[in-house]
Amino acid sequence: MAREANFIFPEILTRLIGRAVEREKKPLAKQALSAILDNIRLAKKMPRPLPLCQDTGMIEVFLEIGNEVKFGLKPFSCLEDVVSEGVAAAYQKYFLRLSVVDPLTRKNTGNNTPAVVHTRLISGNKIKIHLLVKGFGSENMGKVANLPPGSGRSEIEDFVVKCMEDAGSKPCPPVFIGIGIGGTMEKAALLAKEALLYPEELTVPNKDRELRALEQNVLRRINKSGIGPAGLGGQTTALAVKAKKFPTHIAGLPVAVNISCWALRVAHGEI
Repeated sequence: MAREANFIFPEILTRLIGRAVEREKKPLAKQALSAILDNIRLAKKMPRPLPLCQDTGMIEVFLEIGNEVKFGLKPFSCLEDVVSEGVAAAYQKYFLRLSVVDPLTRKNTGNNTPAVVHTRLISGNKIKIHLLVKGFGSENMGKVANLPPGSGRSEIEDFVVKCMEDAGSKPCPPVFIGIGIGGTMEKAALLAKEALLYPEELTVPNKDRELRALEQNVLRRINKSGIGPAGLGGQTTALAVKAKKFPTHIAGLPVAVNISCWALRVAHGEI
């Protein structure tokens, strides 16, 4: 799955970029988007596949574990170690860049682990695996804020738009933006990550009317910012916006913004 995410770009998102090329009027912006499409094709067609981006990121894994599943962990001490072993093997086998370091000493761990693992217990006898490769040019631009509880949709939109305006060209636009609203601080951040896990959902309207309006307004405003592809100007700063929400406390309104560069790298599996 780590190989699939790093080497193969979802076709549905490739078409999204292709339509952006057709819409763009500024030559530099059109050229930047066309270069992205060339990059995607080359990564797939070279005799030896190449990663979509040289920053092969830090791995986040979302596990949905069926309540009927039984498995042994030996010789590992915990489930996170099992996942990290798989990540380490993939990064070594496919010669992917090792970017994970100790946060204080900055010493490289040597195998791009540990992975960040999120687990959820569901009904059934399967384990669903959702993998996200997160480069840190875009990860560094994510933000979490506790807005005043009296804030409404417009204040949330303002916060998200300002996040992208402050980010400028740093997250390698055109970007995909996930928004998490509600819960607690960490729950909002998790929702913002989950919002970008399914590429097919990024091209269809949100079923929630309020979230749909928020997504549309944020996308329109960000694309009017003029940042454009690679920060070169133009009308395609963001390709899609997806929001998720969760009930929160009467005294709070946590909001999180998760920005992905154009290379939104995800993979899904089931065992």
